[in-house]
Amino acid sequence: MSAERTTVPTGIPDTDLFTIEAIPSKGKGLVASKAIPAGTLLISEPPLFTTASLTNAETIEKDLQAIVRSLPRDGQKAFLFLHNNFPGQPNPFSNIIRSNGYPLGPNSEVGGIFPLIARMNHSCRPNAQHHWNPKLGEQTVYAVRDVAAGEELTLSYHNGGPSTERKAALKQFFGFDCACELCSQPAEKLRKSDKRLRDAARLDESIGDAKRVRLQPADALKDCKELLRIYEAEGVRDTRLPRLYYDAFQICAMHSDAARASVFAESARRVRELSEGPDSEEAATMKGLEEAPEKFENWGSTKNWLSKVSDRETKYKDIECPVSVKTTVIWEA
Repeated sequence: MSAERTTVPTGIPDTDLFTIEAIPSKGKGLVASKAIPAGTLLISEPPLFTTASLTNAETIEKDLQAIVRSLPRDGQKAFLFLHNNFPGQPNPFSNIIRSNGYPLGPNSEVGGIFPLIARMNHSCRPNAQHHWNPKLGEQTVYAVRDVAAGEELTLSYHNGGPSTERKAALKQFFGFDCACELCSQPAEKLRKSDKRLRDAARLDESIGDAKRVRLQPADALKDCKELLRIYEAEGVRDTRLPRLYYDAFQICAMHSDAARASVFAESARRVRELSEGPDSEEAATMKGLEEAPEKFENWGSTKNWLSKVSDRETKYKDIECPVSVKTTVIWEA
């Protein structure tokens, strides 16, 4: 049985950024050894193996056993020592994949096993973001907020939603009761957080209404601003944030507003670079739209907000990117 695989380090990596330590009620985890600024590359790890060759659903467990046996001894140990969220159930190799696999890209059906990244525990308000880098053939992890020395480095296994939805999904798919910083807030704070996140889901759906974006763009942009306010209140730093800036870009681009479209594209690019690195393909796409918004496929459906990129220097030159809700002028039609 052939498999795409690469031998990777299985112990503490050669880095002064973090150590692998026992975390109460979580098993092993990664802990920052010193203060780490947002945008720092924490890990860049090739897969131990991928699931590309697992094409027969009836023989997956047998095929996985063959793949693992074909690994070097340290690779076999790295896989077998990974946590199984479904102990005692049939197909233990498949369950280790279910518990620890990461897709090789947001729309990929192929997953990979990354033993070091698999050590990172979950938080609903994580301080790091993982990303598959196809140029490197590696899964990267970047800090998306400033991390204090002694703080655990965390990823999110589930994006968004109120606490009841998050906890139910995490229990079902990963077998644990989440007690992260967000989920363990006092009852009143948790209630307010849950309301904000329900509102966020409603706003996200409204922003995706193409007819409304065309006929009521000012209202759609106000929804973007309100959604950003929620994200700022909730400390959201994952892929929802650049997607929101891209939504704001699209609204402006559809109505020929090159100046504001350029600002929002820059915001999307900078957030992508922070969490995915300077060679992010999505960031490169945003860079192109930042410089030439008219290349957007739905550019100029109307001329209602007609402007040029050069107008940024007079209208929005003092706006810092990523855009904040405090920069009121950028959100006004």
